[in-house]
Amino acid sequence: MRSTRISARLWATATVGVALFWALSAANGAEPQKEPAMATTDQVRSPGNTAYHVDAKSGDDANPGTAPDKAWKSIARVNGTAFAPGDKVLFAGGQTFKGALSFGKASSGTKDKPIIVSSFGQGRATIDGGSGSGFALTDCAFVTIKELNFVGCGRKNGSDGTGIQLTRTKNIEVDSIDASGFRNAGVATGGDENTRITRVYAHDNGFAGITTCGGYGDVPRTKNLYIGRCVAENNPGDPKNLNNHSGNGIVVGGLDGALVEYCEAMNNGWDMPRKGNGPVGIWGWQCDRLTIQFCIAHDNKTQKGAYDGGGFDFDGGMTNSILQYNLSYNNHGAGYLLCQYPGASRWQHNICRYNVSVNDGLTNHDSGLHFWAGGPEISDALVYNNVIVNGKHAVKSTHDIAGLVFRNNIFISDGESISGPLHKARFENNLYWPRQSRAVFGGKTLEEWAKATGQELVDGKLAGLFADPKLVMPEKDQKLPTDPQKLAAMAFYRLREGSPCLGAGAAIKDNGGRDLFGNPVPDAKRPSMGAHEPAAPR
Repeated sequence: MRSTRISARLWATATVGVALFWALSAANGAEPQKEPAMATTDQVRSPGNTAYHVDAKSGDDANPGTAPDKAWKSIARVNGTAFAPGDKVLFAGGQTFKGALSFGKASSGTKDKPIIVSSFGQGRATIDGGSGSGFALTDCAFVTIKELNFVGCGRKNGSDGTGIQLTRTKNIEVDSIDASGFRNAGVATGGDENTRITRVYAHDNGFAGITTCGGYGDVPRTKNLYIGRCVAENNPGDPKNLNNHSGNGIVVGGLDGALVEYCEAMNNGWDMPRKGNGPVGIWGWQCDRLTIQFCIAHDNKTQKGAYDGGGFDFDGGMTNSILQYNLSYNNHGAGYLLCQYPGASRWQHNICRYNVSVNDGLTNHDSGLHFWAGGPEISDALVYNNVIVNGKHAVKSTHDIAGLVFRNNIFISDGESISGPLHKARFENNLYWPRQSRAVFGGKTLEEWAKATGQELVDGKLAGLFADPKLVMPEKDQKLPTDPQKLAAMAFYRLREGSPCLGAGAAIKDNGGRDLFGNPVPDAKRPSMGAHEPAAPR
């Protein structure tokens, strides 16, 4: 898949388009991948409510498959059957099955009787897709895939496939899957409805660990997608993609309504084979109503001389979407990138709140929060109650974007807090702590900047703070969490007793009702600055 995202860079000559990588991979310099053939008239129809077993060692395709001692032998026998509601297709645990599974419209379950594809016996079975895909599902509904491993021959060893690829499906569940060794992705979806992807470990793939693309040709926009408790690790890049980014952790695009939560993306993107726009840990593009929350993106990278490599990103065409309760650290690019690529549809009405960025922008963006407008249709975002700790700048922008509002944030940096032409933005009730300078923006102190521009003034009084926020900071040998399930218990970036941030923020309605750590946040009175709202004393 290529989103043709042109993120934070001066690269205006790039071409723009959207294509699903495994359908239109010729645009990436490779031959289009052929989907596994869908058997139709020659398929045997299952009566339904039947458990079929597959055993590569002791099975026989002449068997009925209806018991472990009557198991089928091959994936080819599975593909020769049209499965019905209530069916189960179970592969012998601990064994490897070579070939590509394929389900078409004829193999569909129902809400009460989904088709289940899984393992039986001891351990998980492994589907070895070789140079192709592991499992392609097209136009089918109510299928659950769980407790299986999918492997390809390697992103640099001839793979042109995807671990599990869904196209125009409905109500598919992918759970407890390990997917690795595919040039494209561990799991890919496009034009689907009500897909749930949970507990997937997608690693050592090319383009991405998990990806979604919809809204082109005969593939509609994806609707109501859920991705939860997944890990995308060490997906370095697609060696055949010489025209666009690759090496993403989790990337979703062309959809209406999605939730990504409790996911980790780490060490992705380090072998993208080109210079130019690069990968990001967890991000979205051309999405409406996408929420990314309770996720951790850390140590993500990009090729030397290329761009991006950040933690999180709301890229071109994002609307009505929320980044909240996330942790980003030690990424090559910004912790949180908000940007618009050329040719994208309107970017508007997005929120970035109660997130933490630490030591991001190591080689690109020079900041924890970064803004870039490669296209004209970008405006209106609320950025509040975030904590940014950065060795260069807390906030940086390459363009002057209208409608950006910053409130209740804690900006800790070594250089000036804000860099770039953010004159159209509005700053109120933020704390600035540039540790090696008194300048917060344009060489001016907070008081000088407020007097000259009206920023950080509310009713004529200075609302911003220049002070040590008195946060709980990690010691040198203390590590930040990697498990999203433990994020709310993190001891760091909480306000200490006596912090000037306590109760110093501006009240914000519809603020999500909680902080990063699970504490309630008031919306009718002044909250604290930053991502921590200490519990009121009893």
